Amino acid sequence: MKALLVGGGAREHAIAKRLGESSEIAAVMKHKNPGIARIAKSFLLESETNVEKVVEFALKEKADFAVVGPEAPLEKGLADALEAKGIPCVGASQKASLLETNKLFCRQFMRDNGIECGPDFFVFDDAKEAAGFLKGMEKAVVKPLGLTGGKGVKVMGEQVSKQEALDYAAMLVKKDGMVLVEECLEGEEFSLQAFVSGESVVEMPLVQDHKRAFENDKGPNCYSEDTEILTESGWKTFDKIGKETKVAIYQPRFRRIRFEKPKEVYWKKYTGEMVSLKHREIDLLVTPNHRMLIKPRRSVGKFRVIEAKDLKGEFFIPQTGVWIGTTKKNIIIPKLRNKYGPRKKSIKIPFETWAEVLGLFLSEGYTARDRVYICQSKTSKHYNDMKKVLEKLPFKVTYRKDRFRINSVQLASFLKCFGRAREKFIPDYIKNAKRNIIEIFLQTFLKGDGNIHRGQMRFCSSSKKMIDDIQELLLKTGRVGIITRDKRTTMLSPINHKTYVARPMYAIEVKKRNKTSIRKNHIRTVEYNGFIGCVTVSTGFVIIRRNNRVAICGNTGGMGSYSDANHLLPFVSLEEKNQALEAMAQTMRALKKSGVEYKGVLYGQFMLTRKGPKLVEYNARFADPESMNVLPLLQSDFTELCWKIIDGTLSQKHAVFESKATVVKYAVPEGYPDNPLKGVEITVDESKINSLGGEVFYASVSEENARLLLGGSRAVAVLGKGDSIGEAEGIAQKAIETVKGKIFYRKDIGTKELVEKRIAHMRAIKGTG
Repeated sequence: MKALLVGGGAREHAIAKRLGESSEIAAVMKHKNPGIARIAKSFLLESETNVEKVVEFALKEKADFAVVGPEAPLEKGLADALEAKGIPCVGASQKASLLETNKLFCRQFMRDNGIECGPDFFVFDDAKEAAGFLKGMEKAVVKPLGLTGGKGVKVMGEQVSKQEALDYAAMLVKKDGMVLVEECLEGEEFSLQAFVSGESVVEMPLVQDHKRAFENDKGPNCYSEDTEILTESGWKTFDKIGKETKVAIYQPRFRRIRFEKPKEVYWKKYTGEMVSLKHREIDLLVTPNHRMLIKPRRSVGKFRVIEAKDLKGEFFIPQTGVWIGTTKKNIIIPKLRNKYGPRKKSIKIPFETWAEVLGLFLSEGYTARDRVYICQSKTSKHYNDMKKVLEKLPFKVTYRKDRFRINSVQLASFLKCFGRAREKFIPDYIKNAKRNIIEIFLQTFLKGDGNIHRGQMRFCSSSKKMIDDIQELLLKTGRVGIITRDKRTTMLSPINHKTYVARPMYAIEVKKRNKTSIRKNHIRTVEYNGFIGCVTVSTGFVIIRRNNRVAICGNTGGMGSYSDANHLLPFVSLEEKNQALEAMAQTMRALKKSGVEYKGVLYGQFMLTRKGPKLVEYNARFADPESMNVLPLLQSDFTELCWKIIDGTLSQKHAVFESKATVVKYAVPEGYPDNPLKGVEITVDESKINSLGGEVFYASVSEENARLLLGGSRAVAVLGKGDSIGEAEGIAQKAIETVKGKIFYRKDIGTKELVEKRIAHMRAIKGTG
């Protein structure tokens, strides 16, 4: 018996191993997968989507049947083309594969056939209608209609902001004519794969995949314990951050700054090497695997991501971004019962005017005896400008003894909330305003300082909180500044020329730049013993500072998966699994009734929610890495199973699985997923892995002159199999440690801690404690 295998990844390597037990294999793959090449009797290096070439090769090799691994050739109609030449195929037809290749078709097909297992969905062919709908949503999933390669789905409210979702939806309408918007599901994902022949749906063990590249589903954005991150309520060290704290994130594509709640907060003890980047404008202390956003100084290219330990030469680090903001129309001075007279009604002041007034007050103002005072010499070049600003207020303004006086108990009462000189702060409605309002505030603040800085943009205050706030405002206007503290013990007043005991004074000298340069002499490795912290955010980059110096750098698809010996998952019940299986069976019955018969593998990605399992999406083929969890457990002859699919006699007895748990861990190139290494040699000791009880599957690697070279994506998957998840994880971990080279992998997949975290999350979703 001769089988044609289409595809050259780790998924197809797993298929080849089972298929090769009782069939001779001819394979078609883009690159020479070393694992498949050893099993196949012959192979063709060709794109799997070149239908004509694949069919020609199949006929030449006289293949008895075909098994198609990836989705792209199914979308191109490869199964139909093979069938037309008399070569039966374990792979969905072009029409059947629409369940994966056209998301709108899938959703509408299920709704039309009464299969109530998916989220609510809406489709728009008008960008304005889509925008109007999304504006009323807190969370939503925005999808293109076709294949996305795992990169086309955007989650508004988690991965992207509302404005970014609107822009993305408009782009999809322009590109595809339509955009799909779905309800955002909350829960734990699981994978249910099945062999399908018409209405017969034969289940495989449940699997959970971990897509995030780094351990505990966190990015490697680990900073020293004295590093601060910008939040909506100011700068905070990572140990002061909670899951409800909105932190400042940075979107590299649009250079946009916005705030969002972190997905995860991380704080732990660490002893080991750290990378120090330090000079006058920047001061960072990060873990060696920290993800840095940099651009070479002599390059005209874009910013790219690199790990801190690999930093060399001269490069730029970004320090600011683009801020959008929202502005009020007016500020309301609340009504007040005056103890000296009648009740005062509330007063409405235009927001722009208030930004100017507040800038002057926080710079040189104070309240006393129920009056507002703002200091300024009459000889100052800003005197007349300040007078014009204050005269916009509906209060009496006088000038005497080098200061303006505003005779309003009502205004004085309102401004008292900003504290004394050393406790002043900038309110959120100014910090979150649009850029033009922030600029107005900053410029009038400088006028309050008069002539002492000779026109330079330099801010001073005895309030550290306010200087911190000003540093935030500068970031939002595309500028940076280093906070310094005046160390003088005495100070000469520029107004009355008297000497006073100096209070702590803080200052920012503004630099009109959005990035700073680092040279090789600014980088060194140091030993560290203390705590490290990070947060996980949707864009992967946050705004931080250390020693009052600001920078933008990083934090952070499947990296591994696991299955349990009972063929369920620890957080999925038999009833919940059967509900998902029934949804798949209903879909196949409805598809056959419509005149389309499905023959192949169907993969359902489900979200277990408070209301039970909901379908995230269908895939018309084996999943990766989940295929490597289930195929090694298959005790039935795979070639015979394929023929049962082809001839329509498939039943559950034809797919018997071993009662073992499995854990798969992927080794990926350094820099993955954003900037992975390519063409670099790695070594894989297969005999050692096999002796440990593990199994190897090759993915994006090529073999040249007996050397294994990285291809730029997930490289090698290693399987561990045992009587429990813990035993399987131990085998997988020991096995993957034998893979050597510039790679990394997740150590936590299948560990007790991560599995228990999933169970706890599901209990919290269901409200069961």
